Amino acid sequence: MSKSDELRYDGRVAVVTGAGAGLGREYALLFAERGAKVVVNDLGGSTSGEGSSRAADVVVNEIRAKGGVAVANYDSVTDGEKVIKTAMDNFGRVDILVNNAGILRDKSFAKIAEQDWNLILDVHLKGSFKTTQAAWPIFKKQNYGRIIMTTSNSGVYGNFGQANYSAAKMGLIGLANSIAIEGERNNIHCNCIVPTAASRLTKDILPDILYNELKPKLIAPVVAYLCHESCEDNGAIIESAAGWAAKLHTVRGKGAALRSSLSEDVTIEAVRDAWGKVTDMSDAARMSSITEATGSLVELLDNLEKGSGEASGSSSKYTDVFSFANKDLILYALGVGCTVKDSIDLKYLYENHPDFAPLPTFFILPGLILQMSSNIISTALTHTEFELSQVLHGEQYLEILDELPTEGQLTTQGNIVDVIDKKSGAVIVANCDTFDQSGKQLIRNQMSAFIVGAGNFGGKTKGSNAVIEAVPPPSRPFDQSIKFVTSVDQAALYRLSGDANPLHIDPDFAKIAGHKIPILHGLCTLGFSVRAVLLAYAGNNASLFKAVKARFTKPVIPGQTIEIQMWQNGNRIHFKTVVVDSGTDVITGAYVDLKEVKKSAAPAPAKLSSVVLRSDAIFERISERIDENIEKAKSVNGVFLYNITKDGQIAKKWTIDLKSGKLYEGAPKGINADTTLTVGDDDFVDIALGKINPQVAFMKGKLKIAGNIMLTQKLVPLLKTGPKL
Repeated sequence: MSKSDELRYDGRVAVVTGAGAGLGREYALLFAERGAKVVVNDLGGSTSGEGSSRAADVVVNEIRAKGGVAVANYDSVTDGEKVIKTAMDNFGRVDILVNNAGILRDKSFAKIAEQDWNLILDVHLKGSFKTTQAAWPIFKKQNYGRIIMTTSNSGVYGNFGQANYSAAKMGLIGLANSIAIEGERNNIHCNCIVPTAASRLTKDILPDILYNELKPKLIAPVVAYLCHESCEDNGAIIESAAGWAAKLHTVRGKGAALRSSLSEDVTIEAVRDAWGKVTDMSDAARMSSITEATGSLVELLDNLEKGSGEASGSSSKYTDVFSFANKDLILYALGVGCTVKDSIDLKYLYENHPDFAPLPTFFILPGLILQMSSNIISTALTHTEFELSQVLHGEQYLEILDELPTEGQLTTQGNIVDVIDKKSGAVIVANCDTFDQSGKQLIRNQMSAFIVGAGNFGGKTKGSNAVIEAVPPPSRPFDQSIKFVTSVDQAALYRLSGDANPLHIDPDFAKIAGHKIPILHGLCTLGFSVRAVLLAYAGNNASLFKAVKARFTKPVIPGQTIEIQMWQNGNRIHFKTVVVDSGTDVITGAYVDLKEVKKSAAPAPAKLSSVVLRSDAIFERISERIDENIEKAKSVNGVFLYNITKDGQIAKKWTIDLKSGKLYEGAPKGINADTTLTVGDDDFVDIALGKINPQVAFMKGKLKIAGNIMLTQKLVPLLKTGPKL
């Protein structure tokens, strides 16, 4: 392995409890060898927690002899704040906490004294709680932390004579799961290690032949990797022994309903009769969260309300693997109208852009492709057969649950949650949950397909609680609108992202489906619409997107102009999409939920003006810089009017009002400009990028200034495109 590929911990501080011997010693030595400063905590006691020899000193001396940096700590982990204080006093920070300290008080269950119970839980469970809680505010403040909880096979599987130890170790898994959830937003990861290694705790338990092969140094790299900043796992349970490692998690069987309707009670006999299904694990699946686990119970109750007597777990689940790379994200962005003509779109079109990111609506595709590649829809209707030309995309919900990758492989699980009889057709509602390779759920999709002519089968006419409903906009004029002109080739381009339905390309097939010519994909129109919301209310920052819901009511013909009309209601942006030429509503009942609203100071985003200029992106960045340090911007205390010219004519006006801290397109509103600057579009960009000195541009006549010339000197920090104010 080359040095350049070596994982390092330079600048990091690691606290390892129980590090005087065994696993803890190996962790401490490895962290120090790779550049971390280490706090070696150990009471120096026996396996039962007794004794006074300071084993921590021995390990500290080993580290220092090899040129590493380490200090000893001799406090009990139940005094966790003292352990962490040692790190802060000596190194000023903590980045890694490995909760490894432990003792044994093995006795058969009937002979466990209360003292033996309390001591084990104090050291293992309470001790890990106390050290982690002491480090928590430090981790949050620095927006970084890596935590390891040391559980055990005894905790996972149980073990004779270790009821106290097993309870503590299983408790650590629950503790780690909750910490992983609470710490995610602050880049605090918490994972469990299930080690089987020779140590003071296992010397008297394991056979000699096994004891000699279970070397702690073979587990240390697994723990070290879990603590490295490049490791993205959070909430994982990793079992490791003798140079082997595997992820461990619990699964749940498909289960069975114990009654056929809500009006019935459950009887002992019903449980007996269903017991084979209750305990059947042949189709077991992982429940990744409480939300997922309880969500299936809601579906069960809804099915019982319908009298179907089927649990949600009995609904067939379909699985599909979706692989994508940078070029797929770029192709999708082009398909929903992004263009290199607008510099603000470049981060969706260029993989080497510093802010390269996916458009969130791209991640509808894993669920869509699962539906198209499986018979999930066709098996939901048993009363009739239908053809592809009868299938219309009715509604769509997308929710982003975690940070989105720019390449990789995703696994999607889909199942039917509702079938509704709309008389003129049938509505089939499917949930599609998408996970990354670590098992973390990233995306939640819900899709409604309308099957023309498949209604009147005597089914229910309203959706269940499992269906996410469309929401009408507020009853007032829309707050803002954006227009986009689609290309006549829009559908031909968009279909390359995966929706190859011939309805959108084949004239003959379109006629069979009742259309004069091929129509644009509803999801393509949705992609345009969500882009508009991001432009108007999120500063074109896709990471602020949380969820979208939309109902597709009419098709768009490629080449038509669409208008996205928007209403703000807190962090929810309602929208309706309309074909401008005909006034036809094509998307209704729609909304985007944002994590945060970041409206442009201008009445509308720069790219929506009739003229798109290179300088638009510079003014967008200036607006961001004003927002980043509003007080420093206001200290300039001036109003600047920019006349941006193109081909010798004024193409746009921009006002930078640093008395109120606003930037907007157009002339100053209700105030006079202190300084008016006239400059060509390309010249302004070159000035902002540092290619032309402003004074040189002024002397050469490329930059004309009227009014308070000296005041423009204070604008220089705003015009630079590099660091913040």
